[in-house]
Amino acid sequence: MAIRPVRAIPGIVAVLSLVVSGVALAGGGGGGGGGGGGGSTDPCPGGLEPDLQPIVPHHLQIQNTGGREYLRLSNGIANTSGGPWHLHPQNVIVGETGTTTAYQDIWDKVGGVSDPTASIVCSVAATQFEFHSAHNHWHIGSVAQFSVNRANDNGTGGAIGAVFVNDLGVAQSFKTTFCLIDWVKIDANKKTPEVTYWACDRTAPYQGVSVGWIDQYHHSLEGQEVDLTGAPVGTYYLQVNVNDEGKFIESSRANNVAWRSFKLTRDSNGNPKITLISTSPCAPVNMCGEALPNR
Repeated sequence: MAIRPVRAIPGIVAVLSLVVSGVALAGGGGGGGGGGGGGSTDPCPGGLEPDLQPIVPHHLQIQNTGGREYLRLSNGIANTSGGPWHLHPQNVIVGETGTTTAYQDIWDKVGGVSDPTASIVCSVAATQFEFHSAHNHWHIGSVAQFSVNRANDNGTGGAIGAVFVNDLGVAQSFKTTFCLIDWVKIDANKKTPEVTYWACDRTAPYQGVSVGWIDQYHHSLEGQEVDLTGAPVGTYYLQVNVNDEGKFIESSRANNVAWRSFKLTRDSNGNPKITLISTSPCAPVNMCGEALPNR
């Protein structure tokens, strides 16, 4: 049984919690409402749990490099309600190798670390901080999963079939890590608190996404591609599943998948072309990946 106090973050008034076998126990009675892994009890009574939701994959384009065909995409994860999605490292990160445990802190007020009157209700060992050498900063592990799947319909109804396996025999379904920051507002027309999370270097005391904000990744970044080499013509779904392993506490996991469908064709020389078909339901426009600035 591992028992440890919540790590105090400078400038924050934190309450004492216990972490027992990876689950935080806060004071007070049990409550209803599933969080975290979608269970029947509230893992953090009295805390404001975030609600994580991927935006529709966007800026899709085919890139031919070294005889390989890559579908590049931009994607993002929004925190739509509740409290901040806030994570801190267990240990001070001093280099650019190795990992350290990432603890998710659940707050009693929506402002979280930006509100001097807010406190941490509980702290849970969630996943790991991992150094991403291509992006040159620290990422949170096990955040989401990308996949390209064959369509069992015409691309409009969300009938997602088997994962596509490319010519190398590699299934195009894989985990992704994130440097979590407040990048763009969910709704530009609403009054949203200013940026709280903006740094991912090893000296940053925390990462996260505030309520009302999206963390977005540009299609040109390393890791923002799917290898479609050898894919036959047909209809496909590109989907993003955030918190697919239930590592993070959130108020609901019912809205954790977003998709965009496309038709793949080839010209007389075999060169691929994609035509977009439809998307999973989304609103407002920023959640649909429309007219977003690219990070």
